[in-house]
Amino acid sequence: MTKNINTSKVWVLLFVLCIFTKNVHAQYDPTKVSSKAKAHYQEAISAVGLMQFEDAEKSLLKAIVLEPRYCDAWLLLGDVQREEKKLAKAIESYNKAILIDEDYCGKRYKTIAELFASEDKYQEALGPIEKYLALTKLSSAEKIQGDNLKATYEFRIQALANPVPFEPHNLGDSINSTTRDYSPFITPDGSTLLFNRLLNNGAAGNEDFYISYFKEGHWTRAKNLGNIINTDNNEGAQCMSVDGSYMFFTRCNDKRNMSSGCDLYLTYKEKGSWTPPTPLGPPINTGDWESQPSFSADGRTLYFAAHRSKIGSGGADIYVSKLQADGKWSMPENLGPAINSMGDENSPFIHPDGVTLYFASNGHVGMGRMDLFVSRKQTDGTWSKPQNLGYPINTKDDETNLIVTADGKTAYYSSSMGKGGNNLDIYTFVLNPDVQATPVNYLKGKVLDKKTNKALAATLELVNLKTGRVVREAESNSQDGEFMFCLPAGEGEYAIEAVMPGYLIFSGHMDIQTTSENIAHNSDVLMEPIAIGANINLNNIYFTTASAELQKKSFSELFLLVQLLKENPTMKIEIGGHTDNTGTSEDNLNLSQHRAESVLEFIKAKGISSERLLAKGYGETVPIASNETEDGRSKNRRTSIRIL
Repeated sequence: MTKNINTSKVWVLLFVLCIFTKNVHAQYDPTKVSSKAKAHYQEAISAVGLMQFEDAEKSLLKAIVLEPRYCDAWLLLGDVQREEKKLAKAIESYNKAILIDEDYCGKRYKTIAELFASEDKYQEALGPIEKYLALTKLSSAEKIQGDNLKATYEFRIQALANPVPFEPHNLGDSINSTTRDYSPFITPDGSTLLFNRLLNNGAAGNEDFYISYFKEGHWTRAKNLGNIINTDNNEGAQCMSVDGSYMFFTRCNDKRNMSSGCDLYLTYKEKGSWTPPTPLGPPINTGDWESQPSFSADGRTLYFAAHRSKIGSGGADIYVSKLQADGKWSMPENLGPAINSMGDENSPFIHPDGVTLYFASNGHVGMGRMDLFVSRKQTDGTWSKPQNLGYPINTKDDETNLIVTADGKTAYYSSSMGKGGNNLDIYTFVLNPDVQATPVNYLKGKVLDKKTNKALAATLELVNLKTGRVVREAESNSQDGEFMFCLPAGEGEYAIEAVMPGYLIFSGHMDIQTTSENIAHNSDVLMEPIAIGANINLNNIYFTTASAELQKKSFSELFLLVQLLKENPTMKIEIGGHTDNTGTSEDNLNLSQHRAESVLEFIKAKGISSERLLAKGYGETVPIASNETEDGRSKNRRTSIRIL
C-alpha cells in the first residue's frame, strides 16, 4: 500500500515538472489561478494555522497539480517544508517559485540563503544572497540586511577555515553545579570570584550570587552570598570595584523599591558585611530595562546594557555614565554606532586597562545569535571597529558575559559545552594575542597607624604627576586597612597620596614602566598621627635642578598640605629643605633654605598665615640614605614637614 502511494507521488511530481517547464518566463498572475486550486490553498492555510503541516502539504500539492505555476502555493509549500525541517525540499520549492516569476518571488532568495546557512553551508548560501542583492526592488533596509548576511556568510567561511586557538577548562565542581552557573566576575588580583547560579530550573527559577576565593592554587567551594543581597527576586549580572568593596548588580521586579522591570543596584562592604542594596535611581535607572553593569578601574565610570525605547539604536545598547564630583551619575551616553547596532548589544566588560571593551552582540557580523567582540577606545574617545573573537570561541549558539583578568590574557565565561541545552558551566581559557587586553599592574596593601599598627579607613588617590589629574581612587577597609587599585597602562610618574582626619598626609611615589606582564605591587601605607613633633617626608615635591623653582608636578601634593592646614587651623609646621652632598656644604645649605622658603610662599599664597609656617634649610646634614648611590642621593633631596 505504501509503495503504491509513494509511486503515485512520484508521478504527480513528474507531471508537475513537465507542465512547469513550459513557458517559464511568463509573468505570474494570481488572479488567473483556478478556484479549485485556490480552495486547496485555503485548506492549506487553515491547516497551517492548526499546525497540521502534513495536511497543509497535501493540500498544496493538490493545488500545484491543478496550477503548476501557482507561485503562492509553491512559496507556502516551501514554508511548510521548512517548518517540517525538510530543508532541501523547501529550497527546491522556493526555487521553483522564483523560476516562475523572479519579480514576484525573488525575495525568497534570502530565505534560501538562510536555510543553507542554518546547516552551516555558507558557501552555498552566497549564491542566493548575491541574487537577492541583485534584485531591483529592494528597500534600503532590505539592502542593508542582505549586505549584512553576505558579510556574515563570508566571515563564517573564513572563520571556520581559520579557527583561533581555544582550550577551555571547566572550573570544576567547587564552582559549577548541576544547574546553571554563569556571569563570572573576578577581582584584578585574581583572589575573588563572584558569579550567578540558578537555584531551581523552570519559570520559578531564582538567581542568586555565589562567591569563591582562590587559595592554595584552587577555588574554594562556592558559597551563597547571603540574604542581605540575595532575595526571592532575581539578582544577577554583577561587577565589583577593583578592591572588591563595592558591587553593582541587576535586580528585577523589586516590589519593595517599586520596580517593575530590571534596574541597577549598589551595595558596599561595611565592617565586613554587605549593606542593604539600594537602586542607583535616575538618570541610570528608568522605566526601561537596565542590566549588566561594568565598573571601570578608575572608580568613576559605569558601563551597562539598557533598552532605551526612544534613543537607542534598535534593541539593547551599551551606555556609559560617569560619577561626578558631587557624587551623582552623569546622564548616560550611548556608545554610538561603532559599538551599538540595529540588533542587541549586552554584557559589556571594560578591562582594568580602561580602553579594552568586551561585549556580546547579534547585530555585528558573527557566527550566529550572540557573539563575543572586542573594541578599543581610541585617543580621541571613539571606539574601534568591533573585532569578533573568532571560531570556536563563538558558535551558532549564544556566547555572552565574558570577562578578562588583569593579565589581559585569561578569559572566563559560561557555556553549555559538554552539557547541552541551557545548563551552563563557567570555563576559563587563554585569548588569542590579537584580542588580548593590555596587562595591568596593580597596587595593594594596608593603611595602618604608624604608631599602633591599627587598620585605618583612609582615602587614597593615585595622581599623574605630569597632568596633575587623579587617575585612581580607593578607600581602605576599616576592618583590616586593605586597599587595591589598578595602575594605568604605560609609563609614567605617579604620586600615591592618602588622607584621613587626625593624621598627616601620606606621600608616596611610583614610577610605572611599560611591561608585557601584569605585576602586583605590594606596599603598606603608614600614616603619622597628628601630634607635636610628628614629621613626614613629602616625596612628590620637585624643583628645577640647582634651583628653588617649584615644578608643576609638585602642586598636587602641596594642595593636600594646604588642605591639611585649613582643616587643622591651630597647627603650626616647619618646612624642612634637604639636599644630597653634591657640591659644597654652604651651597647646599643655601639651596635647601631657598627651597623651603619656596614651599612656604606657595602655601602662604593659598591663604595660610605666615605665622603658622617656618622654613628651615638643613642642607646635607640630615641624610636618610647613603649618598654613595644615585638612588640614595635622590632620597636625600627632599622636603619634610614637622609639627611645631
